[in-house]
Amino acid sequence: MVSNMSIANMIISLVATLAVVIGSFIYFNKKEKITIKPVLIGAGTFILFSQVLEKILHFVVINNKVFTNPLAFAIYGALAAGIFEECGRFIAFKTVLKNKHQWKDGIAFGIGQGGIEAILIGVLSVINYLVMSNFINAGTFDQTIGAAVPAESLAQLKTILTGPSSMFLAIGIERIFAFAMQIGLTMVVLYGVRYKKNLYLLLAIILHALMDVPAALYQTGFFKNVWWAELVFFVYAIIAVIYIRKSRKSFEA
Repeated sequence: MVSNMSIANMIISLVATLAVVIGSFIYFNKKEKITIKPVLIGAGTFILFSQVLEKILHFVVINNKVFTNPLAFAIYGALAAGIFEECGRFIAFKTVLKNKHQWKDGIAFGIGQGGIEAILIGVLSVINYLVMSNFINAGTFDQTIGAAVPAESLAQLKTILTGPSSMFLAIGIERIFAFAMQIGLTMVVLYGVRYKKNLYLLLAIILHALMDVPAALYQTGFFKNVWWAELVFFVYAIIAVIYIRKSRKSFEA
């Protein structure tokens, strides 16, 4: 059985994530008059570079067993995410958004990119967990899902759903922190594009890779408790928010 607390935490994560993403758009739309174009381009850039191009690379790497060491694979994954997503931002601001280099445009793009990531990785995952939880608690999980999913994957899914309820709260917290970091990284890349300082792209790639380190350390077993990883994410998010606020002056110069 999936506990009521687990289901409650799933709902909290879902609602909180959507509230932060939608609330951020509404707030900056009213306060800064951000336009919808950078938001949509940000979302599209994430889908193309992260969910399509990066996934193609992962498919090749995994199928050819390029990395057999878990730590090496974690490092590869972090660098790949940084390269694809930050290069995507760079290309977007150099092409379709070549006339959108104000501070508010970076905020809008970050909301789009960070928002779609939060929805695809956080919200949709939680919705899936809620549906699966309903099947388990109704006693129809095996007969509904069993035929379509390998037995090993089925067992792993059950283990996740019947595990600690705090894990489902962590999903929303992590997505909110990542949302702030995505906006921060957007400002780094945009600053480099605006002032023709291409080294800022390299800086953004490195920072993005570091952003993925906590999750990688947890997955490889270095962090035994997921909340240590979330603590590091929290620190990153605070730094991102501070940078976002302070970067405004550099765009007014």
